[in-house]
Amino acid sequence: MSKANLFREFNLPFGNLHEARSRLAELEQRREMLQRQGREMTREFRERYPTAPAYPAKYSDRTLTGWRWRRARHRAVSFDLLGEAGRELLDALPDPVRRQWLDFERRRLFLNLALALADYERLRLRDFLAHVERLRELERAGQ
Repeated sequence: MSKANLFREFNLPFGNLHEARSRLAELEQRREMLQRQGREMTREFRERYPTAPAYPAKYSDRTLTGWRWRRARHRAVSFDLLGEAGRELLDALPDPVRRQWLDFERRRLFLNLALALADYERLRLRDFLAHVERLRELERAGQ
């Protein structure tokens, strides 16, 4: 089977390696745009609520959930705003503020999904292209 036919056989969203590399570049740009949006969301929240007991923050671990809620003055402690601890915090807020925090939570959820999808595809595509390159090297060495 030809290499071009493999792209069609597996119904990939690109038709050749050049298009795959282009898709990887697009994903890198998308990731940067989403990261900027996350930083903007955090900046906006902290400007609006400078003394809040918690805030959305970027975690640099390898999970696909980079933006989480962090308690103020607790560097590494994240929590789920919709979980028990988050509900207690939300219940202590005035209703208009609570609604605004829930809007931030909605934005955070959508941001994390968009980032996770882009990151997963980017990681898989990067691995795929690296493996294809190694395969080519082996084929050339065998000639």
